[in-house]
Amino acid sequence: MKALLISADGFEDSELLVPYYRFLEEGIEIDIASIKSDPIIGKHGYHVTTTRSLDKVDSSLYDILILPGGKAPTLLRNNEKMLDLVRQFIKDGKTVAAICHGPQILVSAGVLSGRRATCYKNVAEELEKAGCSYSDEQVVVDDNLITSRVPADLPAFMREIMKKCRKPTGLDKKKLALIHIVKRDLHLSDQEYRDILQQVTGVRSAKDLDETAFNRLLRYFARSKQYQINPYGLTFRQKYFIKHLLADLHWDEGHFHNFLKKYYQKTGIDDLTKGEASNVIESLKNIIKHTVRNSQPDT
Repeated sequence: MKALLISADGFEDSELLVPYYRFLEEGIEIDIASIKSDPIIGKHGYHVTTTRSLDKVDSSLYDILILPGGKAPTLLRNNEKMLDLVRQFIKDGKTVAAICHGPQILVSAGVLSGRRATCYKNVAEELEKAGCSYSDEQVVVDDNLITSRVPADLPAFMREIMKKCRKPTGLDKKKLALIHIVKRDLHLSDQEYRDILQQVTGVRSAKDLDETAFNRLLRYFARSKQYQINPYGLTFRQKYFIKHLLADLHWDEGHFHNFLKKYYQKTGIDDLTKGEASNVIESLKNIIKHTVRNSQPDT
């Protein structure tokens, strides 16, 4: 992981220094590039030494781009190398994070059409004219694009940036399959599904979920109306645990229907009470154990 921060004279001091030192704290290598080789000077007088000349930056060497605000974006948005770098980062699916006036550079690069973002309030009209959906929030995450409004939003801004920098542990295949079963049962379109993922977990693909985000998503789905019709019925987790067990047994719906009818006088999984669902789970577990035991070769 390697970060690139690009700014110029007149930068908002905290919006450059906080990301810079936060990356160093995490042990992440970071370069500061600008249009001049001399130290750049912030609005409040901080001098920052650059490590790269903007015209010599190779985007392939970096994983994330940070664009602080202040007056610097006014200079940088007219630099073609700057705009080409932004376009390349977006094209490659790499994270681009801009705060305050930083999104002005994104406007000039032409990468905001159809995207969601936020910015300093005086820049909002520019974003909307560029085809962007502006939202007055501390931080807006739209896939690989992270934006914030002002220095006071830096904690939220950096929290989302750090999420992108930490490699997700990933979910096992059964949990990924569970998510797709829920999507199907709720009749969610691909767009609705991605929007829910983004809203609840901050990512737009199940493969990027960690265990914490997975559990948060399950809690969200468990509150949906489809699973609150019968307060005495089986729980959300029971239902999908049963579906996992059925997948392990390679039972189709017909086989399971006959099982329920024979032993529980029920016609479907949604007819089960919580207690009956617990009994079904134990029965299916025992069937699996028996099947595995009988399939083992004699020694």
